[in-house]
Amino acid sequence: MEESSADGHEFMEQEDWESWAALLMLHRAVLQDLDTELRQQHKLAVSEFDVLITLFNAPDHRLGMSALAHEAMLSPAGITHLVTRLERDGLVKREVDPADRRKWFTVLTEEGDRALRAARHTHNTVLRRTFLAATSAADREVLTQLWQRLASAETGADAAP
Repeated sequence: MEESSADGHEFMEQEDWESWAALLMLHRAVLQDLDTELRQQHKLAVSEFDVLITLFNAPDHRLGMSALAHEAMLSPAGITHLVTRLERDGLVKREVDPADRRKWFTVLTEEGDRALRAARHTHNTVLRRTFLAATSAADREVLTQLWQRLASAETGADAAP
């Protein structure tokens, strides 16, 4: 139950606040280590790795810009700048959408695939050292269930008129 203090501040239950703080601490620790290692060893920011792996997992290794922004959890402006940098480095290319020539696909290139392949070991090593070391199998099962529930709710929202 939430409580209010005499000065008008609203407080959460300690267990609720601590679970939120734990999620933020885990997120920060993992992303900081991932970004540092990927930059040092592969000259890739974690957001660049995320775009490359998102394209790798997409049908035909291509996505429209809006879909890519959504899947990589970036803003439309952020994805535009990031794709521009990745295109400059030869890791992705843009192709016009033949069904709507006003739209573009972002496509993973062979060079992008090579960069992703090289960075995966570092990515997985950092996840093992940070995320997997800090969580139990039971913790990860709860997170998996939460992910499935959120993904299902998001899919349902996308399908709504």
